Amino acid sequence: MPATLESLEKQALKLPATSRVRLAERILESVEDYASPDVAAAWDKEIARRVKEIKGGKVEGIPAEEVSDGVRRKLYEARRLGSARQR
Repeated sequence: MPATLESLEKQALKLPATSRVRLAERILESVEDYASPDVAAAWDKEIARRVKEIKGGKVEGIPAEEVSDGVRRKLYEARRLGSARQR
């Protein structure tokens, strides 16, 4: 018998935080190609706007290494807090 959405949600919410994140990422990856044309067009417009601002000198980009370091710190902190909550 196939699982219902409600039973899947209950099971997923019982998983540890890191497993829930991984599951959410996998589900999002599975539907990325199904974005509506309106959403894709909006992102194209936003990307063009940001490129224009960077090339025009209105804004400066952030070095990739700096962004990566910040993301790693936030993930570490989120995992640490998640582990503390599960105790």
